[in-house]
Amino acid sequence: METTVELLNRVSGFSEIAEYMQDEELTNTLALVAKLISKPDVPASVGVELVVKLQAYSAKFAMLASWYTNVKKDERAKKNIYYSAKESTDRLVDALKYVIRVGNG
Repeated sequence: METTVELLNRVSGFSEIAEYMQDEELTNTLALVAKLISKPDVPASVGVELVVKLQAYSAKFAMLASWYTNVKKDERAKKNIYYSAKESTDRLVDALKYVIRVGNG
C-alpha cells in the first residue's frame, strides 16, 4: 500500500500544497484525489463512504476559507486554497454521487 507522501508525489504540486498548508484533512483529500486519478473505478459501496468523508472535509474547508476571509486576513494564499479545495471537493462529491446512482442502477 502506498503512503500518503507517495500518493501526493504522483500528482504534480500536491506535495507542495500539503507541505504549505499543514492541514491533515486537506492532505488526506489530496491523497484521495491522487488515488482516484490513478484508479477511477470506484465501487458504489466505497463511493458512499467517500461522499460522506469528502463532504465533511469540504465543510471544514468552507469554514476555514471564511475564517481566513473575515478574521485572519493576513493569510490570503491559504484562504484561496481553502476556497478552491472546497469547490473542487464538492464537484468530486457530485461525481461520486453519480457513480453511486449509476452503480446501484
